[in-house]
Amino acid sequence: MGIYGQLSKETVDTISRKVKIFTERIRGIDFSTVVEPEELGFDSEKVSHSSPSGNKYLTNVLNDLDITEKDSIVDIGSGKGSAMLTMLKYPFSKVDGIELSNYLAVIATQNFKKLNIEESHIFNCNATSFKHFDNYNIFYLYNPFPAETMRKVIDNITQSNKNMPGKLRLIYNNPVCHDVIVRQGVFSKTKEYPDEWGNKIYMYSN
Repeated sequence: MGIYGQLSKETVDTISRKVKIFTERIRGIDFSTVVEPEELGFDSEKVSHSSPSGNKYLTNVLNDLDITEKDSIVDIGSGKGSAMLTMLKYPFSKVDGIELSNYLAVIATQNFKKLNIEESHIFNCNATSFKHFDNYNIFYLYNPFPAETMRKVIDNITQSNKNMPGKLRLIYNNPVCHDVIVRQGVFSKTKEYPDEWGNKIYMYSN
């Protein structure tokens, strides 16, 4: 039995994260360090910390979607761009992010520049007033905001796409505001997947 076989899963995960952060620093990028809401000037009662979700659990969900070049995706609350980096491994026609924090948006932009990724864009704005949701048919969220903001964002997505044909899909990691989404009557839960922390990832469709 190797050394990892003698350690708990939590310990192995912690070591793996530290190794990943160290490796990223050597490369001059930062997708994986966690930022607390207070560091960004946000209320921790309303905003969760910014942490990476571009991992095997997200890959598991994306593998189930039969993605083609006709699909496009936006990460709402994209942080430093970890999930977007995973999405870029698939044949999406467009992979973009929306991030309220200028600090995080700048880091994400610098990350992609360092990796010579030019096709993705980080919109540094509030998702409740974003004007281009009709450019996407798949939406990803990693518990970025509370119920009232979620209600406004889902309404924004719905209004932006009301004249667009085709299916819309919503991927919600750590689905704290699940009830808010289904109550609005547009998206219905179609499947659930495991996530890194036992909170699950829900898939919705209109």
